[in-house]
Amino acid sequence: MASLSNITGKELIKFVKSIGYRLDRQNRGNHRIFVHDSKSTLTIPVYKKKTVKIGLLSGILKDIGISKSEFIYAIK
Repeated sequence: MASLSNITGKELIKFVKSIGYRLDRQNRGNHRIFVHDSKSTLTIPVYKKKTVKIGLLSGILKDIGISKSEFIYAIK
């Protein structure tokens, strides 16, 4: 089973685009702002060769409205 501890920003962006978010702008270098017609705006940090920390990823998943297990299943 995949783990939440090794998800990169690029992988997270690929997932949020697949569920209907679109890139609105890039803010302050490495932070990308995504918008959705019916959900909240997301800010996702993208750093070379770094993973998204668990707490931030959990918060983003909460904003999107899906559980950790649903996310892990979706990115397999």
